[in-house]
Amino acid sequence: MNYKLRSLVAASLTGALMLGVAQQASADSTTDIVNALVAKGVLTEEEGALLTKGREMESVSQAKAMKKASKLKVSDAIDNAELYGDIRVRVEQRNGEDVAGKEQDRTRDRYKLTLGVKTESGNFYTDLALAMGQHGRSDNATFGSASGGSNGSNTKEAAYIKRAMVGYKATDWLALEAGRVANPLYTTQMVWDSDLTFEGLVEKANFKVGDNKFFLTGVQSQYLGDTRKYGGTATTADSISNWIMAFQAGAEVPLADGVKGKAALTYTTYSNNDRAGKFVPAIGSATTLGTNVVGTNNLRTIEIPAELNFSTSGPLSYSLFGDYVKNLDGNDRRDAAVAGISGAANKAKLDSNDDSAWLLGVGINYKAGPKVAKGDWSAKLWYQDVGVYAVDPNAVDSDFMDSKVNMKGVVLKTQYNLQENVFINFAAGHATNKNDKISTAGVAGDLGYNLKSYDLYQLDLTYRF
Repeated sequence: MNYKLRSLVAASLTGALMLGVAQQASADSTTDIVNALVAKGVLTEEEGALLTKGREMESVSQAKAMKKASKLKVSDAIDNAELYGDIRVRVEQRNGEDVAGKEQDRTRDRYKLTLGVKTESGNFYTDLALAMGQHGRSDNATFGSASGGSNGSNTKEAAYIKRAMVGYKATDWLALEAGRVANPLYTTQMVWDSDLTFEGLVEKANFKVGDNKFFLTGVQSQYLGDTRKYGGTATTADSISNWIMAFQAGAEVPLADGVKGKAALTYTTYSNNDRAGKFVPAIGSATTLGTNVVGTNNLRTIEIPAELNFSTSGPLSYSLFGDYVKNLDGNDRRDAAVAGISGAANKAKLDSNDDSAWLLGVGINYKAGPKVAKGDWSAKLWYQDVGVYAVDPNAVDSDFMDSKVNMKGVVLKTQYNLQENVFINFAAGHATNKNDKISTAGVAGDLGYNLKSYDLYQLDLTYRF
């Protein structure tokens, strides 16, 4: 083939390559044509390789351009950024009766806003989120409320830092995180309210062996800031930091066709036994919660959350889940509470071994396709029983059971998707005091009572973006 004909063919193919930049199928066909012409001797191997290399460089440049055009622009150093958040509107009713027969019926309309951004840059990543509500276990604001207590003053709710985390992917299986971090533990709301975050360091290892997934998590979180222990006078102080330290090991494994199991073992300890004094609940007939219901002394727990998930050939799947907690220092926590009570008769009422908590539930999920879509729904029903000395009363769910321990009861939660990112939730729960000799101690919550019974109903509309 003479030089002019080769040049003509090369020019024609170059035009085809330029047109193929916009269509991958055309590009693949062009590569096939080049290979065929080389095989027939129309083009030399060097000419064919030159044309193919040019097309590959065009494809790489196009992919980079599309990536830059599609990402949220923050700075040239950021590889990817994702804006996320949700707006939720809630109608809620709480009913409670204390041990003296006093009742409270609170019906509230509430709303919540969360706005965050996640970024990636090389091996580093971040999560920054703002949310309403200055208390860690609730991001809600109530219709009509104002900071000065004067309804109608048009006071706007403030936004607070929900998360401020910097992470580092040390390897493909190990990540390190620091700052205000979302709870990384596999757990339940019986132990940790879902709104809570940790402040400190987190180490996360995730790896696979065959079809088995394993995870290891370490948490070192400073708890409610520094606390000071004074010896003698206020001018002689030893500054003692209070820490929560948690270590978790777990696995997710296939057990049979359509059946997967997941379980973990978590050890949690609190470093400062004197933070906020000793935990002392009230005697059961008292209407108060106790002398000191926020103490974290003598808390060293073993937690075992677990679940079984059953898939079917259709859109339905099922689950069986549970959680068990044992405070290894429960007897010491009880003895410290007894020491804080006067009178032998009252001390005897506190002499109870309520150092464990457990939860057991079932779930059903309907999902028509691989992605969440309109018409999908789910429901969970569980029973939980929480001893007064079993867990940290500052960390339990603020909804069920109103931020309190020494409670037992049932919870139902359902969800229906109006569309992919808009869904309705309905939740209901009923509880009673577990040990009527001891108060339902804990943070005052929305009903500041030593409760005898408690009911909660919630209806939510959530728009996620």
